[in-house]
Amino acid sequence: MLVSASYSPTPNPCVLKNNGSLFYANIVPCDYIRDECLSIIAVDSSHIFVAFSGTKSKEQLFIIIFFAALKSMWNPMHRLLREAIKKYPTHELIFTGHSLGGAIASIASTAFVRNHPEIGNRTSLITFGQPRVGNLEYAQKHDELLRGNSWRIIHARDIVAHIPICVESVHRPITCIPFYNHGSYHHGTEIWFPQNMTSDDTYQICRGFPKNEDIQCSNSDRYYDIFDHLFYFGHHVSDYGVNNCTDPVDF
Repeated sequence: MLVSASYSPTPNPCVLKNNGSLFYANIVPCDYIRDECLSIIAVDSSHIFVAFSGTKSKEQLFIIIFFAALKSMWNPMHRLLREAIKKYPTHELIFTGHSLGGAIASIASTAFVRNHPEIGNRTSLITFGQPRVGNLEYAQKHDELLRGNSWRIIHARDIVAHIPICVESVHRPITCIPFYNHGSYHHGTEIWFPQNMTSDDTYQICRGFPKNEDIQCSNSDRYYDIFDHLFYFGHHVSDYGVNNCTDPVDF
């Protein structure tokens, strides 16, 4: 998974393993306790990828502010991303990230398409275990700008995909309410893998009610798990990246 490359201080092996080339990589402090955020731009034959790392510590998950994290890395990345788009004018642009990185990718994709609407029709967001980023108004604006090309992949009972909590109905079935603007609310289409994300595992494309918070998908389970957040498609996402996109060998 290319998203794992954003966890590595040396992302090039992961990028090469995914048949890409590294265009840019940066590590910056992104909160007041000096935790680090990693970001990369990579290119393959038809795509430009912008990837952001997730949390590196428990403290970072709760202390960091999404907008501050993006601001700390965005200025140099924005300039180089525009250069990449100019160099590869027909490539699709994909923002991606796991966990906190998914939240940063959400804001980055929204801001970039808002400032560069001419590439909105070839820009997508694909995240893994992304928390809720904004309120209902943000979710609606994001979906409008990304033109339906926004996808949130969720592994089974991943707890991070359900924080911050949304405004919920007091009636059954208990679900997020898309009628209030003061609570957190997801954007984009959820792709839910209810089992182990193996090659033969089934998944659901969640387009039911409420929009973006489908009660028939991951919101249907009230018992969440951090383990499912750490592992996607059979890999421990951050360790896989740190180990140059190779899994540890068991002896």
